[in-house]
Amino acid sequence: MMINILKRVVFSAIRFNLYLPENKLEVMREWMSLKRLIDDLGINCVIDVGANRGQFARGVRKIGFRGLILSFEPSRCDFEQLATAFGTDRLWRGFKMALGDENGDAVLNVIPSLSVMNSLLTPISTRQIETEIVVVRRLDEVLREELNDLSGYRFLLKMDTQGFDIKCFRGSIGCHDKIFALQSEISMRHLYEGMTSYLDALALYESAGFKLVLLTVVSRTSAQLIQEMNCQMRRLE
Repeated sequence: MMINILKRVVFSAIRFNLYLPENKLEVMREWMSLKRLIDDLGINCVIDVGANRGQFARGVRKIGFRGLILSFEPSRCDFEQLATAFGTDRLWRGFKMALGDENGDAVLNVIPSLSVMNSLLTPISTRQIETEIVVVRRLDEVLREELNDLSGYRFLLKMDTQGFDIKCFRGSIGCHDKIFALQSEISMRHLYEGMTSYLDALALYESAGFKLVLLTVVSRTSAQLIQEMNCQMRRLE
């Protein structure tokens, strides 16, 4: 009965162009699914790549995760704010570096007005861009240095690197057997030069043994075409 009433209310709202807030609904679906993945797979360490100022890690804490969080953010300004956040949490560590498939240095393209769009790739955008030289490391090497024995860990790998997720994933190949779930931002429209297509990204993750759990819309174009999505995937045991 209640479901039928809700349906009538929703359809009536749509009829009069009163739409539900899609972004908020998508974010809610994403967090609910993430919570299930963490619980079902026994995740005890979340790897937060492209941490920005700690938004994702704080969200993970809010849904009840009490295990270890490792956050990676290369931007100097954003890392300073991230450090303030993880400084009060003994199970949250931060690393001022980018993650890729090779160790070295790289140029980070910084967009001061919208730092969540910072990228190691060149933006196809008219926004003002600054540059910063940052350290790039392979994730599998960093984990072995920081955690030593990985045998007891079950990782969830979250990547939001504005077009660099594939290189980050390839740099984790040495610990793929310990990654049981992942969340990656994939793009239907190239926002950066040299971006990997969403189809190639999904194919790579599937070839490594991950199966799709959820797709949520991150952003759309002015014509309502999907621009970016988050994909959640899990390894079947």
